[in-house]
Amino acid sequence: MNFTEEYSKRLNEFEGYLRQFASELVTYPEMLYNAVSYGLLSGGKRLRPLLLLEAVRMFGGVVDASAVNFALAIECIHTYSLIHDDLPCMDNDDFRRGQPTCHKKFGEAAAVLAGDTLLNLAYELIFSAIALRDRQENYVRAGIAIAAAAGGNGMVGGQACELAAESEQSIDYIYSHKTGALIRAALKAGALIANTSRENAEKIEKFGELFGYCFQLRDDLLDKGGEDEGKITYLQAHGEEGTAAALKSKTVEALEILATVENAEFLTELTANFMEREA
Repeated sequence: MNFTEEYSKRLNEFEGYLRQFASELVTYPEMLYNAVSYGLLSGGKRLRPLLLLEAVRMFGGVVDASAVNFALAIECIHTYSLIHDDLPCMDNDDFRRGQPTCHKKFGEAAAVLAGDTLLNLAYELIFSAIALRDRQENYVRAGIAIAAAAGGNGMVGGQACELAAESEQSIDYIYSHKTGALIRAALKAGALIANTSRENAEKIEKFGELFGYCFQLRDDLLDKGGEDEGKITYLQAHGEEGTAAALKSKTVEALEILATVENAEFLTELTANFMEREA
């Protein structure tokens, strides 16, 4: 497998789904449409939807309209979280991916409403996906997994803990919830959609937990020159050498799990690639 070509192919395919979906939102008030579509179409790795769709594929499922709806839903949730994270009351960022953040371009009120809209859109997409199925149980469970990962015991809880920034003991919670919860849920949802075995679902969820933590450790190392002093990070607590060692150890553990799962070639390559990425 040429991973670069395969990843690019899948990324372009999902971007097509996303552009089509965004084009259908033109019925919104103009201000809201502009802010929502700006957030959705401002680029990115699209990691979470690609992980969800890959879990469907690797466990023998079909990437059909329902699976694509779930992938779009998880990208809507991720995008809303970025828009809200960038707000002055949160991280107060002016730029993301080299472009003005949503609130800098459209104003704070529009950014808040765009985030609200995207979160609700995610559940519209999930319920629409469920409605397409005759046998709905696994799709309902997939939706529950994503909803739980997005909420107070997941991504939002991790963000709240990060804002409190109380102690080094918070690091594991922040990394496994703010970053890891939605990654883990993407893989779990894909496994449920594919109706794989409980053993496979548990393995891929554990892999997702490790992958999410590693992803944040790599971000720490990439951001070491511009860290926010108000945040507690693994890098601050353990230094560059300790962070690199933890990244290597957890990456090896994640790859060991994939070695016990069939059809894991793409995820194996993706893991190695993302943990060595430079951006």
